[in-house]
Amino acid sequence: MTPNDAVAFSLLSDAFQADPPAMFAAMREKCPVHHANEPAPHFSLTREVDVGGSLRDDATWSSKFGPGLAFGEPGTGVLVSSDPPAHTAERLAITRIFKPSAIEAMEGDIRRLVYGLVEGFKDRGRGDLVADLGMPVPLTIMCWMLGTPVEDIEKFRNWVLPMAEAVAYVGGRQANETVINAYKSYGEYFGAHIRNRMEMVDADDTLPDDLLTRLLTVERDGNRLTFQQVMGFCQFLLVAGSATTTLLIGNVVKRLMEFPDQFEMVRNNRSLIPNAIEESLRFDAPVHGLFRTNTCPVTLHGVDIPVDSKVLMMFGSANRDPAAWDRPDEFDITRDLTTLKRHAAFGVGIHYCLGAPLSRMEGILALEAILDHLPRLRPDGPPTHVRAPVLKGFEILPVRWD
Repeated sequence: MTPNDAVAFSLLSDAFQADPPAMFAAMREKCPVHHANEPAPHFSLTREVDVGGSLRDDATWSSKFGPGLAFGEPGTGVLVSSDPPAHTAERLAITRIFKPSAIEAMEGDIRRLVYGLVEGFKDRGRGDLVADLGMPVPLTIMCWMLGTPVEDIEKFRNWVLPMAEAVAYVGGRQANETVINAYKSYGEYFGAHIRNRMEMVDADDTLPDDLLTRLLTVERDGNRLTFQQVMGFCQFLLVAGSATTTLLIGNVVKRLMEFPDQFEMVRNNRSLIPNAIEESLRFDAPVHGLFRTNTCPVTLHGVDIPVDSKVLMMFGSANRDPAAWDRPDEFDITRDLTTLKRHAAFGVGIHYCLGAPLSRMEGILALEAILDHLPRLRPDGPPTHVRAPVLKGFEILPVRWD
């Protein structure tokens, strides 16, 4: 049996960030339960059977200490940082906003947003696909849902990636000045925004029909979500609901440019657009993985994981596991769509992403608009990878078109 640290792995290492699939493959083979002490003691699971099985066992693998390497305070988080029965109540409280009919009702507005953005820059012939399209689409939709001015998306963009970086740092929200300032700015802005809406609720004013109103007024067993919980959920939604979709849009376009024969297939057969989105999510999961904490001692593949250990569930590795996928390291948009949707990019089990249908719709509409208005899209210089260690994708993606 090989040691459970037989591969030198760290989310923060240049070697991992340069080639995550190669690191995943080595870990799956040599130490499927990996132990590391840097930047803080934690374990990582990389095989699909272990990742999927653990994510479905929320009794053993708790979310109460949060999805990051740092231990959060139990009871202060929502959804991704809570367990049943609290998680069940929180999910029920907001499910209505994300149900299929509600997402479908947004399609016209999202289409107008996406096409309006593309039509605004298409005559330039070149640009940064992330800044021009990938970032403003999901952040604008977050503004709609949370009732904030669309003009503030530039502020939000400055907070989103530093807050995402905190997931991989031992200091969490106190990791460094950039992260601290992002959380401070978020807290000041959304604290005032939420309190203002709470005053409207208390005064019985006419309320906007958005997610924030829903969060502040929904009751379960006679109780409403606390101010702290609403703050936590808005922060989670801002990061998870925007950064991952931004990365998805950049990732799928980058791969299609890399494989022009498949780009041509999509151009000639628009029914393959959903396949391209799902294959991108499988091949380049925007989130490498998130942490859980075990509620009891666990032994897996001969490795003892002490109770209350931070354990990284590697979505990206599960999506490249040859035991679960045929030709996992080949990007192939002709894969069966139903099979493709088994990927773990949106999570597995009770914490499966509520916003997955919305993210998919945004990606599909973005790709449609690109096909319609940016002919012969191609690279225009090297991209800049996103800095948050737990994320995979691009902060800058230079492109040009005819």
